[in-house]
Amino acid sequence: MILWCCRTGRRARSTGRLLGLCALLLGNVAGLSWAQTQDSLAHYELGEIVVGPDSVQSQRRNAATIQRVGLAAIAQSDAASIDRVLRHVPGAHLQTNSRGETLVYLRGAGERQVAVFFDGALLNVPWDNRIDLSLVPAEMVGEITVVKGPPPVVYGTNVIGGALNLTSRQLDRPGRYAHAAAVGGSYGAAQVRAYYLRRSERLGFALFSGYSKRDGIGMPAGTALPFGQEDETRRTNTHRRIFSNYGQVSFHSAAGARIGLSALILSGEKGIAPEGHHDPETARVRYWRYPAWHASSFIVSGLLPLGRRGATLRGALWTSLFDQTINQYKSIEYATLGETQEDDDFTQGTRLSLYVPIGPGAITAALSALSSRHKQLDKAFEESSDVQLERAFRQQVFSAGAEYAWSGRVAITLGASLDGVATPETGDKPSQPPNLAYSIVSGVSTEARPGVRARVAVGRKVRFPTMRELFGEALGRFLVNPDLGPEHALLAEAGVEVEREAITAEVVGFFNRTYDTIDQRLVHRAGEDKPRRQRVNLQGSSVIGLESTVATRPAAGISLRCNIMTLHARARTLNGRSTRLTEKPSVLGQCASSYTSPVGFSLLLEYVLTGTAYGMLDSGALTPLPRSNVMNARVGYLFILDRWAAEAFARVNNATDTVTLPQLGLPGPGREFHAGMQVSF
Repeated sequence: MILWCCRTGRRARSTGRLLGLCALLLGNVAGLSWAQTQDSLAHYELGEIVVGPDSVQSQRRNAATIQRVGLAAIAQSDAASIDRVLRHVPGAHLQTNSRGETLVYLRGAGERQVAVFFDGALLNVPWDNRIDLSLVPAEMVGEITVVKGPPPVVYGTNVIGGALNLTSRQLDRPGRYAHAAAVGGSYGAAQVRAYYLRRSERLGFALFSGYSKRDGIGMPAGTALPFGQEDETRRTNTHRRIFSNYGQVSFHSAAGARIGLSALILSGEKGIAPEGHHDPETARVRYWRYPAWHASSFIVSGLLPLGRRGATLRGALWTSLFDQTINQYKSIEYATLGETQEDDDFTQGTRLSLYVPIGPGAITAALSALSSRHKQLDKAFEESSDVQLERAFRQQVFSAGAEYAWSGRVAITLGASLDGVATPETGDKPSQPPNLAYSIVSGVSTEARPGVRARVAVGRKVRFPTMRELFGEALGRFLVNPDLGPEHALLAEAGVEVEREAITAEVVGFFNRTYDTIDQRLVHRAGEDKPRRQRVNLQGSSVIGLESTVATRPAAGISLRCNIMTLHARARTLNGRSTRLTEKPSVLGQCASSYTSPVGFSLLLEYVLTGTAYGMLDSGALTPLPRSNVMNARVGYLFILDRWAAEAFARVNNATDTVTLPQLGLPGPGREFHAGMQVSF
């Protein structure tokens, strides 16, 4: 099939067109397999700060888990936003919280423990150390690198739960490539997106623009929501509109140096579903809408070879702007505005990595730092008068460290870093002293025999409380805790990888022990009939799990990949009692099978299993959340002509209309249909 594509592509007028034709076809052949080699349409290495000059070699040296989602898997997801792609990452749990933010949790990680980078720059908004992944377009991403276990020093601090690197799409050789797609679906869903790539020997260009919208999310049949729901078919207040634009220009020198200038501009507006288990007479229900949401990042990323011995300097500098408006309404009618919150964030950051070969190995020195300012204007609309409160907060975070990787039949990694945070401006809240902590990473890996690799990694990391955890009140929903301290975690994992001609498999056991875990408690104040929430440090928590993945190609045109993770998550409360961690499924499993015929027909089947998790009632008691089995399917047909390629496709998500409940009162979407056309030339 690939040969047929390349033979057809020889008639194209440029190398870029050939790459475009083959990229579409390879997307169908590869299905949801992870990138073991570069895709035909590939990025270059400006967008990711890795340990060494070659990403594959650095993965082999690293004792921690590094997994990659290639272009083929991203393209076949047909997703408007990157969160739908991340659902296929082993051990990843996607959840939309009561603020309407879609977040990813790796291996049972807690809130704000996963860092998301794009083209080397941090996407997380430092005020809250997270980003709503449902507003990040998938079409501009060419590869995703997932880091689990004890992370290398290049990722800095606040990455207890892992890191995601999103790399923009680029051509890996001279040529040009254009792509456009249009998709329509259930509940008024629609997407229009296009991008253009061009590269010469020295210059490269990338342009992307997209728009997506939906009028709501479907309700699975049989969903039980006692409050916050009047329509039986569509979830209340779940409309969304997103505009996204991206551009990059890059320069490649004859000596191997590279520099890229990128601009990412996202904007949108949306409603968020109210928690359907809360009685508004006794609980503080969020009747929220975001009439304006904007995020912009301006990034300079580069690579500079130093001398003839292989030393390399990589780095990224960025400036990020983020602003949003939150409207809190007084009732589910969304007619009377009660309060508003206007956020304005400005962040500047840098990440630098110096790789120097020394003896049988190499040393990597890393520095990351950022400074972020958050301004917030709260308005309360009362019958007698309006009340306004404006405050400003500022945070500075840094991490500096180094690690040495000794290469050989047995590879050894040892590293350490010093991490710190300061909050020089705290609005109307008490000041906080600067905080310092240390981190350690170590690992051993060996290739026991050809195609069989064993590894062990142990490390210590810290996560400092965010400014929102320290100072945020969420329009009266939270009480501030000035004594809130950082989380410290001991991270350990051991894994075995097997790679044969037709099958690859991996088994990883992991253990995460977190001290001073940040969680929430309910506080009943005198004179108030509704409880407030407050963040507190628990005595600690532990997560033990096993993650297994297998991928195979049993016959020509057929691929199969399955993964499953089992999890045991527990926390100790302030009184020393052991309790379950909320919203951590005991099992997460996925299988994807794809078939591509020699004439361009393709079929993809997906199965997703979510085990039992627990949610917290208003009383503070825990209640089990139901298990779920979700099935998705995709069918497509690829047309390849002389100078262009086109694919018509259709997809159904949650084909059996299964009720999924990742969080109390916030069910996942029901059955969805999508169909569209994409063209490349």
